Formats: sequence, C-alpha cells, structure tokens
Amino acid sequence: MYDTEMKLNHQIVQFVETQLHELLSPEADQVPAVQNHENMQAVMLSILAQYLSGLKAINCLLGKGFVAQTRGIFHTLGDDYEDIIFLSLPSQDGEVSPLHHEYLKSAAGDECHGCYSPVSRCEIRNMIKRAKNINHNVFQLYPKKQALQVLRPTGGKPCSVDVAIDLHRHFAYKAILLTVLTAKVSSNVEIMRACLNYRAHLEMIDPRTVEFIAADSPQNHTREMGVVPRYAAAR
Repeated sequence: MYDTEMKLNHQIVQFVETQLHELLSPEADQVPAVQNHENMQAVMLSILAQYLSGLKAINCLLGKGFVAQTRGIFHTLGDDYEDIIFLSLPSQDGEVSPLHHEYLKSAAGDECHGCYSPVSRCEIRNMIKRAKNINHNVFQLYPKKQALQVLRPTGGKPCSVDVAIDLHRHFAYKAILLTVLTAKVSSNVEIMRACLNYRAHLEMIDPRTVEFIAADSPQNHTREMGVVPRYAAAR
C-alpha cells in the first residue's frame, strides 16, 4: 500500500534527479558568465542536490515507519527551497545584491565568513517577498511551522503517515520548480522546457500534487481525503 501511494512521489524525484544530472554534465549548454554568476550556479546545483537527498531520506524513514523523525528534514527542505529562490533573484532582476555577495562568500567558505553565516533567514525571506519578478503564487511554500505541526502526535495518537506522504509529494513537486530556476541561471532552456512540460502533466493527472491543503489534525486530513487513517509509530 505504501509503495502504491508513494509511486508518483518516486517518479517526480527520479525526473528531477535526471534533470539535475543533465545540469551537472560537462556537456550541458552554458553561456560564458562572470565569476559571480558561475558561483551562483554552482551553489544552486549543490543545494538542489541536497534537497533531493532530503527527499530520499524522508522516503527511507517513511518506509520504515519513522514518521516523526521526518520533521527535521522537512524543515531543512523548506530552508533549501528559500535559498534557491533567493539565489535565483539576480537572474530575474539582473543585479547581484550585497546580500547575495555575502551569501556566496559564506558558501565558498572564505576565511572571514567561515565561522558564521552573515545572511539571516529573515533577510532571505524579506528579499524574496520584495521581489517583483517572481510569481509568488507559483513559488509559494507551505509554511514549515505548520508542516511540523501536522506531523506532531495529537490526542495521544502517533503521527499520520498519510499526512507525511502528501507533504513529501508537495515538496517533491516543488523540486521541479527549483530545477526550473536553477536551469534558468544555468541558461539551459531545454531543461526549463522539460520541467515546465512535466509540471503541466502533473497538474492534469493529479491536481492534488500542486497544492498542499492543511488540515487541523491528521484525523481531519484523512477524513477529507476519504481514506482510512493509517499511523506509524512515533519512535
């Protein structure tokens, strides 16, 4: 039953992983760029790879029944998602801000930035909110705080694996959007087109994939979805 419900999630992750390999390929079409652009591209590829690793780790935990242990990884996925959107902004606005310079120096491990992160999460989120060339409806992420809340045991009952699977699918779908942004920074139109076509395909075959509707509790969620509640032990 678990494999059946996770089938689409697996397909999405495999698709994104294939596109990431294409972006990492030395033969990938790339236009000549300045140093900052090259650094931006390398950091985004690294974060996207980390994001996919997180999705795979969650899959392994869910497969073994460790639902509660996925909360921290979901939190990390949310941070990675914000970081990639933040790093894509110069390709939208045409300007690398001082905040982006600081982020890239930190990511590169420069001596003066190696012991601390000079860019706060609030600064990243504020810049994303102010961005004019990002479609905020498309790139909206389900709030991490609420995501952790719906995965917390309620009423003496353990975490709902149904909620975790839907949340995993939501983050997997977001990986396609992150790949679009990364491909844009890499000037790879072919991969951008492939991702947008696949996104349209998902919207047709399963509209629930593109949005995650929160429920007040795992019990309410499973009742709205019309399925029998299943629980995995919170260890």
